Amino acid sequence: MAESSFFLRVIAAEKVYYHDKAQALVVTTIDGKTEFLSHHAQTVMAIEPGELSIKTKDGEWINVVAGFGSMVFANNRATVLVETCETEEELDQRRARESLERAQERLRQKQSMAQYKMSQAAMARALSRLKFKDKQIK
Repeated sequence: MAESSFFLRVIAAEKVYYHDKAQALVVTTIDGKTEFLSHHAQTVMAIEPGELSIKTKDGEWINVVAGFGSMVFANNRATVLVETCETEEELDQRRARESLERAQERLRQKQSMAQYKMSQAAMARALSRLKFKDKQIK
């Protein structure tokens, strides 16, 4: 028996990452991980930096790390818009670690509220990349 599927588009700022049918989608939200299957109720969600997993129409799982974004699920179609979307191969652990150190240093300095929020966002992105990379190595 074939699994039910839905149409999924994952769009990052620099490219369309995925554009096909999928059996499942798992995103990271402020409340934790949320899974979407076919015929899910209509919803709009904010996406936090972290792992994004796609179960393709063939049953294979694709795991990437995504940045901040949002998604819409309606009429058995999901559209995910994120700042960044990187596979393990695209992710540079050294660069992510340096980015984390820069963000931590900026947080220690006196700055405006807007700069503070931007530093927090940069730190969240760097931490999610490092967590994803460490998970893939083990």
